[in-house]
Order: sequence, then structure tokens, then C-alpha cells
Amino acid sequence: MLLRPGLEIADAVVARLPARAAYALANVAGDTWHRMAAGRRRLVAANLRRVCEATGRPTRGRAFDQLVRSAFRNHAHYYVELLRGPHYGVERIGQLVEVPAWPAFSAALRSGPSILVSSHIGNFEPFAVFLEAQGIRSMAPIEEIDPRALFEFLASRRGGGSVELVPLRNARTALSRRLREGGTIGIIGDRVLEGSGHPVTMFGHPTRIPNGPAMLAVTHRAALVVGRCLRVGPDRFLVDGEVVDVPDTGDRRADVAALTERIAARFERDIAAAPEQWWGAFQPFWPDLGA
Repeated sequence: MLLRPGLEIADAVVARLPARAAYALANVAGDTWHRMAAGRRRLVAANLRRVCEATGRPTRGRAFDQLVRSAFRNHAHYYVELLRGPHYGVERIGQLVEVPAWPAFSAALRSGPSILVSSHIGNFEPFAVFLEAQGIRSMAPIEEIDPRALFEFLASRRGGGSVELVPLRNARTALSRRLREGGTIGIIGDRVLEGSGHPVTMFGHPTRIPNGPAMLAVTHRAALVVGRCLRVGPDRFLVDGEVVDVPDTGDRRADVAALTERIAARFERDIAAAPEQWWGAFQPFWPDLGA
């Protein structure tokens, strides 16, 4: 009963704080979470250790411990940005979000049906506000969580209000319709929430990622942009990525498999460059590591 009023108070406080103060508050929250959540800390460390093993980073000692702690801080930063997002505003979003490859992205997104895909890294939602400022309103699936009051509160702030959200249970039909209409959809695509996904190898170990983005791209002949939106400072973000060729061999199953593997390779590159911002590490990612 008190959850929603508490969330509203947190929203009002965080939104009105100067950016550096809001992020400093997030650091305190992240450090507290890191210290108290032993089980989650072990899971994050196990996931990040695999990234570090594959990329030549330390997997033990002070440097690794700092990386894990930074992951908790960055996860807390995401929630601060979620509260601040509706206040970014399309009129000033160009000052907050830098998109060096925008000419190429714009051409792809305006060419017809288009799909934006990212791993759970950084915070892609400020880019949704940037897109709206450019006249492109995207649609994205959202996982429904309990309690309902928390879900409704977070959903109301996703993408700064600049993205149309559709519950995951209805997502396939709604996303396909949007693509048939020539619109843009956005998907966070490194975590299997429905179905069995497609087997890939990431950082030297087998796992699975959703094949839905590739299936939609192949089926609707949609332009596909795979990338990330990293935080580079308080309320400052950098978007990079690539327009990925969608195969068209006539064998849809093979095309979907090949495209899913291309997406996984881009995810691997993005995560390797900024593992502390990979909030996918907070969930089981490799089956053999468990929960």
C-alpha cells in the first residue's frame, strides 16, 4: 500500500537533484546493495569473471573486486536515469545523447520497417527520447513484474515516455504489426524470457539468446541496427553500433540462425568493452553457472 507513494517521493527527489548529486546517491545505494546482497554479488562476479577470462582482465584481486562493485553502482545508475528520463525532454536530448553514427542509423530507420537491438548494457532508453526528437517513435516489449504497482511505475518512466510499450505476452503480434506498418521497434535481446532461444557461444562458453529479433528482421525484411547506449557521465550518453546485413538466402531457418549469431557477436564486443555496465550480469546468463 505504501509502495506507490514511496516511489513517487523517490521520483520527485531524484528528478530534482543536480545530476552529480543524483548519481552520488546512486553510488551509495549501489555500494550498499553490493555489500548486503551476497548471493547476487556471487552471481555478478561469476558472470563478469567469464568476460574477464576471455578478454585478458584480472579475475581475482582488487581490480576485479572494483569491477564487480562498479557493476552494482552502474545498475543503480540505471534506476536513477529511469526516474530522470521523463525530465530529459526532446528539446535538450541532443545535448545529453551523442550519436556519431546517426546519419547511417537515420537512413536505416527511415528506409522502412526497422529494428533496434541491444544487450542489457548501459541504458538504451535515453536513445528512445533522442529518436522521438528526430520524429521516430519506437515500440518495445516489456516484461511484467510483481508487485503490480512497481511494474506500472517503472513502465510509466521507461524511455522517458518516448517509447510505446507492449506487454511481453502480446509482443509478437504487436511488434509484427508495427513492422508491417513500416515502423521501428526496439528489443533488448540477450536474455531468453520465452521459448528456448538459439544456442551461441559467448566469451568461450555456450549459452542461448533470443532468436526473436532475427526472426522479425528476416520475416519482415527490416533494417537492423545492433548497438549500445553507454553512460559516459552524469546524464550523458554515447550511442554506437552498426547496421547489420539481414541475410536473404531463401532458407529462413538458416538465415535466422546466422543473423542471431551475428547479433551475439556484436553483443560480445559491446559487453567486452564495458563489462561494468552490463546489467545482464545480474541474471543467470550461462546455464552451467546457475542462479
